[in-house]
Amino acid sequence: METPRGRYAGLSADERRAQRREQLREVALEVIAEEGIAGLKVRALCTRAGLNDRYFYEAYGHVDRLLYELVAEQLAEVVAAVMGVIATAPADTRIRLRAVVEAGVTAIADYPARRRLAIDMQTTDELRQRRTDLVGVVAEVMLDQGRELLGDAAVEGMHARLAARTVAHGGLEILIEWLRGELDIDRAQLVDFLVAMILTSAQITTTVQREMAAS
Repeated sequence: METPRGRYAGLSADERRAQRREQLREVALEVIAEEGIAGLKVRALCTRAGLNDRYFYEAYGHVDRLLYELVAEQLAEVVAAVMGVIATAPADTRIRLRAVVEAGVTAIADYPARRRLAIDMQTTDELRQRRTDLVGVVAEVMLDQGRELLGDAAVEGMHARLAARTVAHGGLEILIEWLRGELDIDRAQLVDFLVAMILTSAQITTTVQREMAAS
């Protein structure tokens, strides 16, 4: 039986290219989990994937392009996990907040490549910008949830936004220190602290407003 023109092993040229891209993505995530982003080398990735180097350059052109594509997708999956919990969690503020924090921690800590990406997100200007973007998303989620759960009692304005970003920055840094093994606490203690920190953000905003008004 003849193979249809333009197909090899039952796959078209486009399907083979897509297959090779997926192979490279899979091995890149494995390498990141094991060695961090410093381990992303074209020859090493291709050897591990069983591919000729030219297929990497055909697919990505540069390691950074592959890295930033993976970072964007992994962050999107973390955000999706958190938003999924928000959509189904009860309206009780503390219960929902704890569920959301647990989902965020789990979505990073339980996936080796994401753990290492979170740790390595200060190593280049582009990754630092992605980290800043993530902080912005977390801060907006906090503000949106405050409006939904607290209604008119929710703190608004510039100081609320700054407080949300401060808490998001601090929470992410604490999470990364914990991922590095620098904090002698378990996951439940980490979640407890992050929940308490977020719950007190409204108090932080009120205090800042009062101090700035007095100055």
